[in-house]
Amino acid sequence: MSRLTAHRDLVGLHEAGLVHRDRAAEDGTHTWWYEVTAEGTDVLRRALTASGRPVPLRLGQRSSGRADALLFLPLVEVSRRNPGRCELFQWLAMMDTSSWLRQHDLAQVRADGYGVWLQDGRCLRFLVHVDRGPSGGVVAEHERATSGLGGLLAGYRRADRLVPVGAVLLIAQDAEREERLRADLLREPLRNAVATTTQQLLYRHWPDDQVWQVPGESGRRRLIEVGS
Repeated sequence: MSRLTAHRDLVGLHEAGLVHRDRAAEDGTHTWWYEVTAEGTDVLRRALTASGRPVPLRLGQRSSGRADALLFLPLVEVSRRNPGRCELFQWLAMMDTSSWLRQHDLAQVRADGYGVWLQDGRCLRFLVHVDRGPSGGVVAEHERATSGLGGLLAGYRRADRLVPVGAVLLIAQDAEREERLRADLLREPLRNAVATTTQQLLYRHWPDDQVWQVPGESGRRRLIEVGS
């Protein structure tokens, strides 16, 4: 399907109320993200039933998260543009990632997604966490840069062993919070390899590019180079 056809079809679905769309104000690419509505789910369920095809048990129950928009969908697009060179081989959304972590006796770790990225004959298994900004109610101005960051790392620091991934990816809300994360990781490193980036960098660049910074390094690495 061409991009023009896909755009036309998505606009039609949106106008019919079968999907809704949103885009981040700070996203310089002005990319729309689409998600099926309850009405759209019902129409799809009836169409599948009428055609005799199976209806997925959790049809319409999976809500997309920030990791989907910032990492999953862009990596799918990178894979589509570069067939044979790179591929998002596997992706687990938040609920499935939690189940995967429990299977490895790591229920204390809360991640937004798990993925396997293949590129140039190399493989990176990763967990991703998205910083949602200051947590709680009213936050004092001097605490805004650090509020909520501790929760991103707490599960790893309670774990008594390596998590079975090549890298832990942390997507900070902005550059200041990324700097605070890196400083924290330098003071108290995790057992796993870690790399950070910001939402703004992911709005401007593809996530497989040189947008990932390892604590203690001045430059940034490509995604496939993280953990190596």
